[in-house]
Amino acid sequence: MKRPPLLTEDGYLFLDPGAEPTIDEELGVPKLTGFMRLEDTSDTLRGVLADLMSEGQLRERCCLIGRSGHSQIGLDVDFGAGEPRIDTRLRRIDLPVQLMSLNSHIPDMLFSEIRAIVDSNLRLTIGRLFIPMEKPLSGPEIAEAQEIHQLLLPHRASVSAEGVITIPLENISYLLSTAILTAGQNAQIVLRQSKEGLGLIQYPSRAGLPEMLEEGDFLCGAIRISLGPYNALIERELSEPGVFHLAARLLDAVRTSGLNVPRQVEIFNGSDKKVATGSLFLRLRLFSADHATTRVAARVLTPSRAGKIMQQGVDFADATNIFEQEVCDVLFDGISSDPVERGIYGRILTRSKCIDIQREMLENEWHESAQNRIVYEVIRGTITSGVHRGQQISPDLRGFVESLELVGGGQNLHKVFVTHEFPVTDTLRVLKRNNVGVFVGRSIRCREISLVGDKCSVQSGGNIYFGQTTYETFCDLSDREGARFYMIFGEGESRHVREFHRGFWMTREGKEDVADVHTMIAMFGSHVEGTDEVLTEQIHRFFQQLSTVPEIGGKFAVCHGSGPGVMRIADEAAAEKGILRIGIGIDSEKIGQQANLRPSILLNFNNSARHMRQNILDRTSLFKIYNIGGMGTFEELLIAITNLKLFESLPAPHIFVDPFGLGENGTHLWQSTLAQLKTASSPKTIGSHTVRLAPVWVPNFCHVVKDYDGVLAIIADFARDPAAYWEKAGIPDSDLLLAFDNAIRAGVIIPPYMQAAVIRKGLLIAKSE
Repeated sequence: MKRPPLLTEDGYLFLDPGAEPTIDEELGVPKLTGFMRLEDTSDTLRGVLADLMSEGQLRERCCLIGRSGHSQIGLDVDFGAGEPRIDTRLRRIDLPVQLMSLNSHIPDMLFSEIRAIVDSNLRLTIGRLFIPMEKPLSGPEIAEAQEIHQLLLPHRASVSAEGVITIPLENISYLLSTAILTAGQNAQIVLRQSKEGLGLIQYPSRAGLPEMLEEGDFLCGAIRISLGPYNALIERELSEPGVFHLAARLLDAVRTSGLNVPRQVEIFNGSDKKVATGSLFLRLRLFSADHATTRVAARVLTPSRAGKIMQQGVDFADATNIFEQEVCDVLFDGISSDPVERGIYGRILTRSKCIDIQREMLENEWHESAQNRIVYEVIRGTITSGVHRGQQISPDLRGFVESLELVGGGQNLHKVFVTHEFPVTDTLRVLKRNNVGVFVGRSIRCREISLVGDKCSVQSGGNIYFGQTTYETFCDLSDREGARFYMIFGEGESRHVREFHRGFWMTREGKEDVADVHTMIAMFGSHVEGTDEVLTEQIHRFFQQLSTVPEIGGKFAVCHGSGPGVMRIADEAAAEKGILRIGIGIDSEKIGQQANLRPSILLNFNNSARHMRQNILDRTSLFKIYNIGGMGTFEELLIAITNLKLFESLPAPHIFVDPFGLGENGTHLWQSTLAQLKTASSPKTIGSHTVRLAPVWVPNFCHVVKDYDGVLAIIADFARDPAAYWEKAGIPDSDLLLAFDNAIRAGVIIPPYMQAAVIRKGLLIAKSE
């Protein structure tokens, strides 16, 4: 294995008291000189640097790597005139550097902001030193890395025999809001926090990549590449003479995983002519990662998963082991759940840093609104107390912080917010816009905490029940903006961690299993004395036989309302047979005083959001089975059938089961309900008008049966030939198309047998492989 390069920690910028900007003669842009100080350096680094200086090879063999956020606003850094000063006694190195401001699209004020930071005795990190110790990978070595899924390149990339990777620009560019950048101290925040400070300032351009890059112009664009145990160094010069990449030229091993994620690149046209962006190619060289990163890559990039990880990135959960209870518990060390106690309210964890946020007490009173403002000021960097770096970080937290270095995919997944109770939705959004991508808690927020005298009214234990607004915020942040939410469920030995994924709280196993499921069976019904024995036997047999239906097999899951009675029977029967269970509960359906936390996929609502809960249960499931039930079941079936009529659910059978004859005079309990549906859909005469109160086809999707053998027969017939079922039910093709369009837009899982049926009918076009 080749020796990895030497890569230093970030160095700090120092300026001479009288240093003022000058104009660079070659590029005609502002330039500022100073030196970068590297502290606590190793004997090896100082020795290698001294050897290179004596050989006159310093600038040829070393690279100055700038901070990504600095490059993205057009601030470049390079070696300055003069020789480095090495001080072994103080273990430090001072490197002459020069800064250049290359972005003419923002106000010409970066150097004055830098001077203000330095003169305030605030440390400004400016870059790292990168020194290759071996030759980069050759072409054959790169080909081998691709073959074993440790490297993934876009299809237009090429690799030379010497190992030079050439990659084109994607049709992506990014814009800066100059008004926001120059407001208040925002420019200084960006300079100090680098990329983390750009959350509300940088935006992707709707126009994509401009066709031409004018002379003297700056561009923030993107490429795609996915790295396993290799660092990629972007060469300074691009394919066109005079066009160069700014100093943030290092793509880190493992962290830069996920071809789906664009990687920002910063380019300046220093030539005297405009160039076509379509002709611009970046050139990269690969170097082996350090031994610790290589070991982690070997653990994560297993042969069975490496291909998927290279496409999507090293997942946050895989890198941090967040699903392990002991790992998650450590994150809450010292965090109090009691608002009347002083101490730590929460913390922010990011690469190499931990920020403890103190609980804000106003004369011994805690006010949630004031606490939210404190969180806002901390995330902006205006409150600097509680910041711990390096060895200052608690040893118990240090391993987790170090693991954040390995998270691939989106960059904001490197920043984690931990608190007992998830904050209000506005605070969640502020944190997300300031690059916090992961939220870890023990409880969903219930309401504004109320103070009564000197006592505080709080809910004991963790709240697992969503209100409508909070649920919609979680869905929006996770689905649209890529945020992650993790929460601890249960008490004692049953405690476990779940991730909010696709609108549900999932265990690690549930998240993996749901990817293999395409048919959801919803079980409705109440707890009715005397029905358990019959239903238990029938439901067990039904689940066993359903797995033998060829079109369904073992690819089905059971959805229920997490309550007692038939819901509990279905849950236990599915668990016994290893079938995926999805519990969508409500706080009025707790089993005793304990919510049912056994299903690997859960979602729970408070009673005021029960209609949202029913809509989710309805949309998630394909086949609806209504058992013996009362008013709650009656409400559920009316909502479900209305959704069928409104094309808000896929057109599939609704099946009503009554093995006991609980209707009038021993008839089927649900027979009168079906009769009412048929009455509503039959033609009526009002004067000269003939009307229907419901589409004629809706009752044809409803079936009454005496037992689960009848349920199985209806489902098996539908799965065998959905098109024949639809034709018999009389649903028009235009209505089918509306239902499928709505399902596709909502991200509903459509089983293969239904996809094939609508494709054969010519309503949908098959996806190409």
